[in-house]
Amino acid sequence: MDALGKIYNVASIVTMNSNNKLNGITVAWITRVSIKPPMIAISIGKKRYSYTLLEETDKFGVCILSKEQKELAKFFGSKSGRNTNKFENIDYELTKNGIPKINGSVAFFECKIVNKADAGDHVIYIGEVINEELLKIEQPLLYGEHQLL
Repeated sequence: MDALGKIYNVASIVTMNSNNKLNGITVAWITRVSIKPPMIAISIGKKRYSYTLLEETDKFGVCILSKEQKELAKFFGSKSGRNTNKFENIDYELTKNGIPKINGSVAFFECKIVNKADAGDHVIYIGEVINEELLKIEQPLLYGEHQLL
């Protein structure tokens, strides 16, 4: 583990729907970037299938995972949506905008992409929060040393 590994974040699954292709990816690189209007930034690797889909759409979801969803986080972080239907056996529902919301999550945000920035091997997507839901009153799963992955 290097020094960067000491940065802890909540474990989340970023979800998207591009032309009826549902996908999700486990991420730890998520942060609030604005209060008014409320905005969130996510960082997605350019080689990921999720990057391809985000380039085709204008919305994404963020499911903040509960501590009971550790295996779900591992699954969404280890399989590619290019050749796996990640939602096949997952308890989820679609928002009115068609974004997958994973049931059992601590919180959910639905965002409209308003900007993006190149960040080396990743792209940072800035999304304005258009819907937010607090689903459970509990501490989320953490991404970091001895917590996940």
